[in-house]
Amino acid sequence: MHYLDYNEQILHQTGNMPLAYYYVDANHPRYHMRVHWHRETELIRVKQGRLRLYLDDFPVQAGAGDLILVGEGTMHGGDAEDGIYECIVFDPYRLLMHIEPCKEAMLPLLGKTLHLTPGEASGGLSAAAQRLYAEAARRSAAFPLTVVGALFQVMGLLSPFLDKALPERHSGQSSKTELLKPALEYIETNYDSHITLEALARLSGLSPKYFCRCFRAVTHRSPIDYLNHYRIECASFLLTTSEMSVAEVAQKCGFSDSSFFIRQFRHYKNTTPHRYRSDRYR
Repeated sequence: MHYLDYNEQILHQTGNMPLAYYYVDANHPRYHMRVHWHRETELIRVKQGRLRLYLDDFPVQAGAGDLILVGEGTMHGGDAEDGIYECIVFDPYRLLMHIEPCKEAMLPLLGKTLHLTPGEASGGLSAAAQRLYAEAARRSAAFPLTVVGALFQVMGLLSPFLDKALPERHSGQSSKTELLKPALEYIETNYDSHITLEALARLSGLSPKYFCRCFRAVTHRSPIDYLNHYRIECASFLLTTSEMSVAEVAQKCGFSDSSFFIRQFRHYKNTTPHRYRSDRYR
């Protein structure tokens, strides 16, 4: 599954199951999680190190053992610091389609965003979360039963923590997020083409100046920084999954100048495209 796809446009699933598992370490291109959103629910578990996240406009510092439930539609992104984290992204509505009692129990959790430390998630919840990620990574023949069963158990154990959910987005932040989604989606589908600040602002119905202000407030990057960062993420993926030359990768990802591409790659990845590719093929 292409980790870069704009989540709203793809189906996170394994086979016919509306659920996908991701193991993210320093070698994974998604290690620095760009700001994005999707309609599925996401459950993140930090295995080691630290994970700095923005959940809408709320900063979260997560450490080893922390669990983060990311509700549907929540804008989120961040950076890992010498860390490893696991993600399970699932469509609760499709999972619950034919299980009415479970649907009633899970609905209050949907759309909520929670951050629990190891102390808060101790005991049954912590053990259940470990089983969930172990089963998702193991992919046994009984995967649909073991993973869905473990997921339902975790969600059930999260229910008592509803009072710890992050506050709902205030109207100002919510409107900013909604205004920016067309621009983010446009970057996703047109990153290989020439994109101007004026075009992005026009998609959001804002002046370029106010668009820049709103964009930084939500993504914590300028529009151009976000675009270049996204293009470099796409380039990282191509460097490790194709035999394209560095110049071809640069062109494919919207960089008409190979020298500028190499400078940008070094800026975001702290290495050259050639070194990045060779390090991952050792």
